[in-house]
Amino acid sequence: MKNSFNPVLKGFFLIISIFSALFLTACSDDNNTPQLPTKGTLLGNIQTFDDKLISTNDAGGVTITASNLTGQTFTATADNTGRYTFNELPYDSYQFEISKSGYGTLRVFGISHVYVKDVISTVVQNIPFGKISTTTVTGLAFNEFLLNGEVGVSFDYNLSPVPTSSNKAFVRYFLGPFADVSNTKFTARSEVFSFSSLSANTGFTKDKLLEMGFSAGQTVYVRMYGDSFISNNWEDPTSGIEVFPNINPTTVAAVSFVVPN
Repeated sequence: MKNSFNPVLKGFFLIISIFSALFLTACSDDNNTPQLPTKGTLLGNIQTFDDKLISTNDAGGVTITASNLTGQTFTATADNTGRYTFNELPYDSYQFEISKSGYGTLRVFGISHVYVKDVISTVVQNIPFGKISTTTVTGLAFNEFLLNGEVGVSFDYNLSPVPTSSNKAFVRYFLGPFADVSNTKFTARSEVFSFSSLSANTGFTKDKLLEMGFSAGQTVYVRMYGDSFISNNWEDPTSGIEVFPNINPTTVAAVSFVVPN
């Protein structure tokens, strides 16, 4: 019998067959595409210090709480070497809150935990963690408008325990144009000052006060607190407020002075 199959239809079915083959191949490829991991291991190390300069072996029991952008929280505990591990931690950006009794709570922002091919774990750089200050400020008074021969302001002070070369004291100043200046209310603050006796000169040059944002002739109040060499200070990324968790809150009243002309 003569084959009467329409050549147009024959071409149409050929096109359909090719399309179907391509579609099935694409579906097969999609099914074989490996899914990227959504979780992985994150690890790091906490190095503890006393409130002076001495590294200690006190990291056991330090709690590390990781919070991500979606509000999830995960907790790990450091071992005696300071090592901590988060297993199966979702990939995200994290904030750490690090705490232990006797230590000011430290916050660390911007911990990035992302999947990287052939990388087994995310390793966080070593985090130093200091104890709360044992230095108490027991006296502070204005001395004169000179500091080491330069125009400025200097102070007399008393600390407990009395600092020595083997037991240094660390303090920090907080300054502002208001009488109730404190470690939580200030417009300027110093770096940590180190004392090995009560005879060391301390204060600020005029240039330093101007650099802090004060002006000549302005009345400024200053308060001194015991702090730690590793002070665990951090800045809130939202408010911009700097926090000093290792401050010894026991101190004396603020002292006022006028910035020299």
